[in-house]
Amino acid sequence: MEMSLYNLYKELKLQNMIFCYSGPIAQSSIEGVGCTLRKNLEAEEIDNAATLSVFSIFVEQVQNILNYSAEKLGGSGDSDDELRVGTIVIGREDNGDFYIYCGNRIKKADISNLARRLEEIKFLSRDELKSLYKERRRMESGSGSKGGGLGLIEMARKSGKPLEYSFVDIDEQFSFFSIKVVVGRK
Repeated sequence: MEMSLYNLYKELKLQNMIFCYSGPIAQSSIEGVGCTLRKNLEAEEIDNAATLSVFSIFVEQVQNILNYSAEKLGGSGDSDDELRVGTIVIGREDNGDFYIYCGNRIKKADISNLARRLEEIKFLSRDELKSLYKERRRMESGSGSKGGGLGLIEMARKSGKPLEYSFVDIDEQFSFFSIKVVVGRK
């Protein structure tokens, strides 16, 4: 076990990962982990704008896990005490840019709607994303939606590249959804 953990440690270092978490997440987790993340970015003397973008995208991605992960633990049905399961990784690309990579289990029935929303924003310019964001804020959220895709639009606005995403089949009912957002080091 120790050697496996050490190998994981070495792999995380090799991949330039500065933060990695996989497992249950609660709303209350965001504050403590976010504080640690901010201190880590500050210690690396990262530009304040890049630090804010990375932190903001981290929060959006954790919110996506909390709102949409199909894997739940405990709780009484009240979203405040329910744990949702997902994985989030923050690291640096070879060129120094940051990546924030998140994944969780989703129902296959939700894929087409999510893929449509991601494709809709994938190649929009910053001005087009800003306009779409304002338009969506004025609209009412759809049934079962917790924000009308505002988080995806906001991540695309802060990203230095088009959002990357994938769906991997798990079984007949579920897939694993992952999304990667890249932020320039500035």
